[in-house]
Amino acid sequence: MAMRVRSQISFEANDEAEAFRTARDRLGPDAAILSQRIVKTGGFLGFFRRTVLQVTAGILETEENRSESDSEKKERLAAFQKLLEFKQAMAAAEEGVTTSEAGLLAGRKDLSSAGVYSPLSKPPASVAQRPLEEPDRAEISARGRALASEKKVPDQEYRTKLELEVSELSNRLDKVLKRLENEKDSSPAPSTQRRSFSEGLPVCGLGKKQDTDLLLRLIAEDVSEEHARKLVRDYESEAPSKDFSEWLAGRIPVAADTNWDALGGGRVMLIGPTGVGKTTTIAKLAAIQSLWEKKNVVFLTADTYRIAAPEQLRTYAKILCVPIDVVYDANEIPDIVDRYRKADLLLLDTAGRSQKDSRRVEEIRVLYEAFRPDAVHLVLPANMKYRDMLDVIQRMGVVPLSYVLFTKLDETTTYGALLNILLDFDKPVSFFTTGQNVPNDIEVAKGSRLAELLLRGKGDVLRA
Repeated sequence: MAMRVRSQISFEANDEAEAFRTARDRLGPDAAILSQRIVKTGGFLGFFRRTVLQVTAGILETEENRSESDSEKKERLAAFQKLLEFKQAMAAAEEGVTTSEAGLLAGRKDLSSAGVYSPLSKPPASVAQRPLEEPDRAEISARGRALASEKKVPDQEYRTKLELEVSELSNRLDKVLKRLENEKDSSPAPSTQRRSFSEGLPVCGLGKKQDTDLLLRLIAEDVSEEHARKLVRDYESEAPSKDFSEWLAGRIPVAADTNWDALGGGRVMLIGPTGVGKTTTIAKLAAIQSLWEKKNVVFLTADTYRIAAPEQLRTYAKILCVPIDVVYDANEIPDIVDRYRKADLLLLDTAGRSQKDSRRVEEIRVLYEAFRPDAVHLVLPANMKYRDMLDVIQRMGVVPLSYVLFTKLDETTTYGALLNILLDFDKPVSFFTTGQNVPNDIEVAKGSRLAELLLRGKGDVLRA
């Protein structure tokens, strides 16, 4: 299927909420925001200028009577890319405006009346009574309403398995935290640091100086001392004549070799803290599977906290020609899953949670038990500090984690924290993202890729 834009209009709005209201008032319930940008207007001699959004909206129409050509597919992908670029530009632009202007643009003035609600509570009346003609609205059947009125209790076998996997993750985390405390207590003075790192290393293969150089280079990339020591020892005992980067690549756990296998199944859930790029990432995954792999993809979102977030996701879904359902209550999920039982892939996007908000994090477990995914991807940004990553895992380890998905590899200069997480918890990495381009800036994670990032430009010392 192809998409085209009709009935396009442009106007100014004070915030995103007003932009969506105006678009729908003028174009109807099928209106979609095509682009927005922050501008300053009015004023006198450069003073008293007003910050507004310049908005372009339109109706995206599906052409079902003819096949989509390669050029049309590229145009649709380009339109999708522009939406993601706008999202990034909006975030960057808001950093340069005043606090009051940022609040205006984010719609904070209307928070008290904007209908901010939890996905585990009933939606406000304004949402529940949306026009029936909206094609991508979540239709809740009588069975779904019946499920919503009772508490869904997972069967005992499933509950036991979940508890065991969560307990194993917790035990691993305890060991890592104890190791970090021991390393901190035994840290030598800076003047003896280099000699301390070289103590106890075997003298074989490359020789002691080269061993020490490898160790120091790993530690310079923020690889933990314990992991760095073990890697150098294992390398010298297993394959001293092999290229170190190639050997290291084989030690990095990865999910799979293909996009489809790296997802981990047909029912996939993404979780993670705020601002890590979950929604952008899940949109990229949907683009790859629907446009290139020809899979029947369904986009589910439980992110009903951010103002206008479901509307933004509906726009993505329309451009990709995939259905979308908004999950307002976890009890709706069984009915939604049953409705899309013939789909190849269900992608569930969850709202970003601060790992310190225990009440909100608990909602992830409720969604997990209702959705019962084949795989859970924990999304972590590569530019996050290692201890902060551990804190995220500690707080969000209320569900079994299948894979780790690292975003923002283009926003950091060291990659040791990524290797630490993978080795500490023995969880494979599924995907890397390196920017906003779709679908080019997402890739199936490979051990060779991370090894290259860790050891880039290190010279001949990495070879025997």
